[in-house]
Amino acid sequence: MDRNTIIAFLIIGLILLLMPQYYKLINPEQPEGTEPSQQTADTSTGAVSDTTAAEKPLESPDPVAQPEPLQRQTVDPAARDTLPRLPQKTITIETPLYSAEFSTEGASIRSYIIKDTKPYLHEPEQLVQQAYAQRNLVLVARGNRGLLLTEQERFAIDYKSRTMQLREGGSPQSIAFTLPLGQDRWYRETYTFYPDQYGFDVHIESRGLADMTGAASALFTWGGGMAYTEPDTTQELQYTEAAARIGSKTDKMGFKGKKFKEEIPTGNPTWISQRTKYFLTAMVPKEPADGSYFAAWPDTLDLYSKRKAAIVESGLRYNLVSGELDETIQVYIGPLENDLLDKVDPTLDSAMSWGWPIIKPFSQGVFYTLVFLHGFIPNYGVVLLVFAVLVKLLVWPLTHKSHMSMKKMQLLQPKMKEIQEKYKENPQKLQKEMGALMKEHKVNPASGCWPLFLQMPLLYGLFIVFRSTIELRGQPFFLWISDLSQPDVIFQLPFSVPLYGAHVAILPFIMGVTAFLQSKSTSSATDPNQKIMLYFMPVFLVLIFNNFPSGLTLYYTLFNILSWGQTKLMKVSDPALEKDLEQMKKQKEAEAKRLQNREQRRREKEKKKQDEA
Repeated sequence: MDRNTIIAFLIIGLILLLMPQYYKLINPEQPEGTEPSQQTADTSTGAVSDTTAAEKPLESPDPVAQPEPLQRQTVDPAARDTLPRLPQKTITIETPLYSAEFSTEGASIRSYIIKDTKPYLHEPEQLVQQAYAQRNLVLVARGNRGLLLTEQERFAIDYKSRTMQLREGGSPQSIAFTLPLGQDRWYRETYTFYPDQYGFDVHIESRGLADMTGAASALFTWGGGMAYTEPDTTQELQYTEAAARIGSKTDKMGFKGKKFKEEIPTGNPTWISQRTKYFLTAMVPKEPADGSYFAAWPDTLDLYSKRKAAIVESGLRYNLVSGELDETIQVYIGPLENDLLDKVDPTLDSAMSWGWPIIKPFSQGVFYTLVFLHGFIPNYGVVLLVFAVLVKLLVWPLTHKSHMSMKKMQLLQPKMKEIQEKYKENPQKLQKEMGALMKEHKVNPASGCWPLFLQMPLLYGLFIVFRSTIELRGQPFFLWISDLSQPDVIFQLPFSVPLYGAHVAILPFIMGVTAFLQSKSTSSATDPNQKIMLYFMPVFLVLIFNNFPSGLTLYYTLFNILSWGQTKLMKVSDPALEKDLEQMKKQKEAEAKRLQNREQRRREKEKKKQDEA
C-alpha cells in the first residue's frame, strides 16, 4: 500500500467517522418547546398542505396515539350509529414467495413473512411490525362532518375459506373487504395476489364518502413501519427512511429516532416507499396520486433492546371527486433487490443506497461486476479475490508510474537538498531549479495522485455495496468468515473501545500486516514523517476496518499483497540520474577528503607551534 492509498484510507475513514456529525449539522434537532414549522394538516377536510418538513416533540408515550395530522380517535358520523358491528375474521394468504395474514378489522395486513427462496434469505423473514400492524393499509378521511378511520372498523369479506393458496404457475386470486357506511354508502378494498410476485394489488373504491365526512381528500397509508431483520438495529436505523418519486426526482426523509417528524412533499408521486437496511415497502399507484405524506417517530414499545427502532408512516393522498374513490395501487413488500424492483417500477432503484451522485456510478459498476462474476463463480469470497486481481491489473500502469515517481523522488533527495541549501535565500530561483531538476529526470510529483483518484471512489463504492445490497447478505467465504456483509467477528468484548468497537475480527489484523509490508516497501528509510506513517497507518486501518464488512477487508488484504508484489518486481532505472548521483557521491567524497586534509594540516601547525613554545 503506497502513500497515496494510505491517504485515501485516512480520508475515507475520517468521512465515515464524521458522517453522524454531518447529518446532525444538516438536520439539527429542535430544542424542546420549539413550535413546529408552517406545515400543517387541514383537520376539517383531511387535506394536507404542500409545505416544508416539520418536526415536533412526541407528546404521548402511547404508540397507538399518533400525533396530528392522523390522530387515532373515533369520530363516527351519526348515520352509522345504527349499523351492527361485524365479527372479526382473519385470512391467510399462502404463495410460493410469502405467507400473509389479513384481518377484517381495518382490512389490514397483520403479518407478512417472506420465505427462504433466495440465497440471501437463510430463514423466513417477518417484514410487518406486528405491534403496529393495525396501522397498515388504512384509509383516513377527515372532514367537517366527521372522520372515517378504517383502522378501527370491521369489514365484511367475500371469501369463505380461512386460507387462500396460490400455487406456482397458477392464476391470480382476489379478496374484497367491504365497509358499509349506511344510506347506500360504502368503502371497499379489493386485494389481488399473484403467485410469482412479492406484494399485491389493492383497488380502493367508495360511494358517498365525501358527503358523509365532508372531506375533500383522503389518505391511504402504510403506517406501521417495517420490522427490523438484522441483529445490529443501529445500522437498521441508519438505513430507515421514506421516499417519494415525484417527476424525475426522489425525495427522501431520514429519521434519527428522537422526535416525531413529518414531511409533505410537493407534487404528484408515482410511488412512495419506506425501507430498512435490506427490505422495502412501496406503494405504486396506477396513476400518479394527488399528494403524499410521511411521518416517523421512535418505537415507544421498545421492541428492540439495542436501540429504539423508527416507526415510519407513508401515505398517498387522493382528492375526492363527488365523494368517490376509484384507484388501483400496487403494493410491493420484499427484498431490496434491483431486479425485483425493476419489474415493479424502473425508478424504484433510486430508493436504494448507492452513495453520493459522484460515487453512484462506481457503486453500481462494482455491484454489477460482482453479480456478473458470481454467475460463473458460486462463492462471493472468490469473486472478490478475482475482482481484486482485475482492479490491480486495471490500475497497474498508474501505480507503476506512481511507484517509479516516488522512487525517483527518493533518489533525487540529495540533489534537492543541495539546491535548497544553495538557493535558500532566493525562493524564486529555488523553485525554478527544482522544476528544472524534475523536468530533466522526468519526475512529476502529481503523477502519484492518479491511483488515489481511482481507488478512493472504488473503496467507497465497495463499502456501500457490502453494507447495503442484499445480494451479498449472509454470503460466506470459508472457515470463520460466514457473512461477507458483516465483520468477521470471532468473539465479543465485555466493553466497547472507541473507534474499534465491542468485538474482535481477524481479517483487519491480517490487513494491517499487509498494509505495513506494502508501506515499508515504498517508504523512505531516512524520512522521519514516513517512518511515523509506517507504524501509525496499519494500526489506524485495523481500528476502522474492525467494523467494516469482511468482504471489503478481504478485498483490500489481497489488493495490498498484489501491490507489495508489484513493488518487489519493480526496478527503477534512470541512467542519467544514476550517473549524476554517482558524480555527486564522488564530489562529496572528494570534498570530505579535502576538508579532512585541511583539518589535519591545521592540527599539525598547532602542534608545531606548541612544540616550539
